[in-house]
Amino acid sequence: MMWGKNLLLGTLLALGLSACSNFFEGGVVWGGPTVLVSRENFSLTTETDQNNNTFYNYRYTIVLYALPGSGTGTVILLDAAGNQVEAPFLIPQACPPSNRDPCGPYSREVAKRSSVPLTPVLAEKYRMVAANGQSKVVDLPAPVELY
Repeated sequence: MMWGKNLLLGTLLALGLSACSNFFEGGVVWGGPTVLVSRENFSLTTETDQNNNTFYNYRYTIVLYALPGSGTGTVILLDAAGNQVEAPFLIPQACPPSNRDPCGPYSREVAKRSSVPLTPVLAEKYRMVAANGQSKVVDLPAPVELY
């Protein structure tokens, strides 16, 4: 009978710990944000000024959703080589493990104007930095095209 209580206690302890941490390949980071990332509302327009110069205007929204059980911290989008491709996002509050849906959205509008067409940059992973300073690089399920 004591073995059954110990098993139950161990199971409850493991579930409690998993709700407070982010488990994924390569280790555990306590309390950091685990997110879904997308680009929405993309538009590309061109304009020509009075001197016959053409300009390319890119507009879109980068949207992040924190997964249930993830904590507060910073998310930095990275390309395949690990270079930062956007300013960091702050995830200001934890997403309760009891949530059925992700928390958010945490979004940023992006507007860029260029005299030449821009080549897209693929965000393929992100660095999550927990409020306690621990960090980890996480691969995105699919690359997100940014400019």
